[in-house]
Amino acid sequence: MWQFLNSLVATYHGTGYRLTDFVTAFSPNNPHFVSTLLVAGLTFAIGFIEYIYSFLLVNREGKSPYNLLMHSYYFAIDSMGILVFATASHAVGGFWIFDLAAVAEVVWTLFEVYNLIKCVYVERADIWGPDVTVHSAWLRVAGWVIVMMATVNLFRVFMNDPAMFKWYIFTNILMGIMPGLYWEKRGTQLGASKGLAIVILIGTINSFLPTNMWAAVSPYFSVQNNPWFYVVGVIAIAFSARSLLVLHRMPAKPATLATGKKTIW
Repeated sequence: MWQFLNSLVATYHGTGYRLTDFVTAFSPNNPHFVSTLLVAGLTFAIGFIEYIYSFLLVNREGKSPYNLLMHSYYFAIDSMGILVFATASHAVGGFWIFDLAAVAEVVWTLFEVYNLIKCVYVERADIWGPDVTVHSAWLRVAGWVIVMMATVNLFRVFMNDPAMFKWYIFTNILMGIMPGLYWEKRGTQLGASKGLAIVILIGTINSFLPTNMWAAVSPYFSVQNNPWFYVVGVIAIAFSARSLLVLHRMPAKPATLATGKKTIW
């Protein structure tokens, strides 16, 4: 019993991963190189699809599937990721996965900038009420971005997270849990999507399988060394599955809106 309790709450298997773990995992001489590359590619692709849905929905239906706190959090994570991956590449003498990740982060950051702009000019009344001006909305967006930027960087230091790898799993935890709760609060399928909910569910499962990208890079994220990683994963998967149930219980949205734009399934 005490051995189990110690392994769960009192034993820490090192402080984390190293930048060189990425070099080892993503080098062609790694015997698991192909499988690591495939799971990483799937993880990145799902992240892109999740945000592509966001700007498609806000353009078609006038509502984003994610709230302002999610947008500002992802902006903070991904804009910092550009610099973090660039400096990580420099620290190891240049390495392709860090260079590629930095470029990917530029694209993600632009997606998030676009969505933050839409918060002000399209969703302003839904988010803050009809009396909030454009100027006031921008101040509120800026405030949340500042809070998230400072928080992310403080906890990067606290968590000894040189490539933001620990922080990035929180992006997938948040994606698994929050959208369904947000859709439920709004009470409408507009701005939400069953297709997106399925993508989120697949992405969340992919993030917490024992063969996930994190475990493929470093044993720090294995089931044996980090059981809480997988406990949280079970919770996030359950919430992402619940999102489909939330949408199923809501009245279906019309195929075409009054604007003439087709809605997204």
